[in-house]
Amino acid sequence: MSRPSFYYYKRKIVFIIAFFLIFSGNAFSQFKVNQIVVSGNSEISADTVKALSGLSTKKNLSARDINDGFRRLSDSGLFQDVQINPVGNRLVITVLENPFLDVVGFEGNKIFKTSFLSQIVKSKARSTYSAGIVDEDVRQLLQLYREKGRFNAKVSPKKVLLEGKGLGLLFEIDEGPRTEIKSISFIGNNYFTDARLRSVIASSQKNLFSFISTSDDYSEHRQEEDRNAIEEFYRDRGFASAKVTSSVGSLSNDWKNFNLTYSIFEGSRVTISGFEIISNIAGLDPKLFYPLISIKEGDLYIGSKIERLLKKLEKKANNQGFSFAQVTIEKKKTEDPTSLNIVFVIENGPSLFVERIDIKGNNQTLDRVIRREFSISEGDAFNPVLIRKTEEKLRALGFFKELEVSVSPGSSSEKAIVTVEVEEAPTGSLNFGAGYSTDTEVSGTISLSERNFLGKGQRLLFEVLTSPSNKRVKFGFTEPAVLNRDLSASIDFMYLDVEPKQSSYTANESSVRTGFGFSLGPDSRLTTSFKLSEEKILVPDDTTSLILKDDAGTLSNAGITLNYINDKRNSIIKPSSGYLFMSDLSLSGLGGNHTFVKGSARGKFYNSFLNDKLTITGELEGGLIQMQKGFSRTIDRFSLGGQRLRGFQYGEIGPREGSEPLGGEKYAVSRLEANFPIGLPEELGFYGGLFAEAGSLWGLNYDDKKLVIDESNLKSMDSHIRSSIGFTLYWSTPIGPLQFNWAKPQQYLSGIDKTENFSFNLASQF
Repeated sequence: MSRPSFYYYKRKIVFIIAFFLIFSGNAFSQFKVNQIVVSGNSEISADTVKALSGLSTKKNLSARDINDGFRRLSDSGLFQDVQINPVGNRLVITVLENPFLDVVGFEGNKIFKTSFLSQIVKSKARSTYSAGIVDEDVRQLLQLYREKGRFNAKVSPKKVLLEGKGLGLLFEIDEGPRTEIKSISFIGNNYFTDARLRSVIASSQKNLFSFISTSDDYSEHRQEEDRNAIEEFYRDRGFASAKVTSSVGSLSNDWKNFNLTYSIFEGSRVTISGFEIISNIAGLDPKLFYPLISIKEGDLYIGSKIERLLKKLEKKANNQGFSFAQVTIEKKKTEDPTSLNIVFVIENGPSLFVERIDIKGNNQTLDRVIRREFSISEGDAFNPVLIRKTEEKLRALGFFKELEVSVSPGSSSEKAIVTVEVEEAPTGSLNFGAGYSTDTEVSGTISLSERNFLGKGQRLLFEVLTSPSNKRVKFGFTEPAVLNRDLSASIDFMYLDVEPKQSSYTANESSVRTGFGFSLGPDSRLTTSFKLSEEKILVPDDTTSLILKDDAGTLSNAGITLNYINDKRNSIIKPSSGYLFMSDLSLSGLGGNHTFVKGSARGKFYNSFLNDKLTITGELEGGLIQMQKGFSRTIDRFSLGGQRLRGFQYGEIGPREGSEPLGGEKYAVSRLEANFPIGLPEELGFYGGLFAEAGSLWGLNYDDKKLVIDESNLKSMDSHIRSSIGFTLYWSTPIGPLQFNWAKPQQYLSGIDKTENFSFNLASQF
């Protein structure tokens, strides 16, 4: 990159000295200028140069005025050289313009895409070349590589003369080797070993998996996250005053390795001797908050539990109409150094409002599609919890490859600007899929879909699925925001052919379904749908089941379904606390002789421990069919087993006639699972789970006036409990998620139920 010559600096110094000598005798004297003349400019107009200088013939000018004009022109970044010379009653401004850039390019970049680096630098095509801006761009690029652990990266900017006398700017990048973490050590840790603390942080030492892992790459940002993780780890184990006093990273002479050292003050492990709630807000009674407190005297101090209490108290205060209420805690020492009192203080925080919501980078997706995911509007009180939830909802749309939600100061201290920057991902796709499950065996899928039709967030789907037990053709359209309101509308056409491997019957169904969905609250949603279908059941003549033979035939059906969901999870993507509740209620056979009500409900609860390393999920699920007219058919009844009750083959438990499974009219399942990392680098995508499941499928009524069945041939009609325990290995792979289950059935009906000790699922798109 060329620099201004020595001659350039010499001229500037001579100008300043001459200017000083001319006007030093009377620095504050003023003189009349009748004309300002601009020379040397080609791209920038004379009027623009005059406006930038701030100089005018309308008033007398002093030496200070001219010096300020010179400074303003020099600082504009548009000129390589500026001279201002008074000649008689004229003021001559001579400029040498910075050239305009036609192209800005990058060479040698492998970690970051060129499109991403183009957003980082301030030098842009069709902007003026500025040595100062280029230097700042180099600094930003080097910092970007430092954050990726490339401390020996080099960036060399070069001017390139293009054909037609154009000017290009090329950043030549040598990314350098990865700067890896050779060792991580701790000072001051008496209660926990170095190995235990290393398991808490995201950074790791160089190991056998370094060639595919990035956790051993040094990152200043990750180092700060590690400090917070260590402090949270201690606070969750009763060390209320624990603190990382310093974290030092020393770089080897060859720039290839870092040695990290964390100094820790542990303090004492403490219990809670008591608590108090104080409200500093007039009209807000602290007695309202005591029922929310779940800690008691003698409990070990657990930092994450205290933080959750703070959020609950704050939410309660907000719901009472105090939008800016904040809750803080004061830890008061007692005479016993191993205990402390906790005081929750409720007070008004600073009034902060959302001034503006800016959306950038959405070339296809309409602004209103992004804005409708916000739970907060311009002019509302700023709420970081709602902002975080909005970010998760936007990510869940699947419209964007990159997405960042940031907050910056507004036009005053009471206002904030929320900015959403996105890089759009392809939303239309032609997918060829393959999968294998011990439930359905090998399956293949072809689908043509558009998740963001015309940038309006509308969804189109055409799908063909085939497997030995299930064939489906489906066309669907969904408008997620009718009249730009929180009201979704959908219509689906489907043909379904079912040949369950556990049974001898086959069935097919042609249907059309239309539905509407709307919110009942911030975390709940109700969807209503109406379905018309024609269902046909075929049963071979050689089947031994009289009940199954009685199900054979064609039936036209109409039904209404209500689907309710209440989502209180702390995260849509990776929940670690809260719950999810879903229920379905259907009324089928309207106006016919085969009418029934079918309902099911499922609740899943989440809790995490060990700094979110261990997540416990508990689940309850159940359903029933209540016939109004006629008797239930096999395609209406519930099935259980496989992935829904591990340790048992799909559809092979519950009521059966002889060897023929028939499904049941009632079922209940409970599940408990603990998920945890298994010691491999997180980038490999492995984690494990221990599970225990128990459930039952029972109940079947048939037309005993029409069918004469030997009661001894009917089996498992009552609610016998089946249970199993086991281990699951989850693996997120580039070709899709894999799940391997090893189960050991504990309770089952020997000789009737069919068990399954191993099962796995694979789903992939290519």
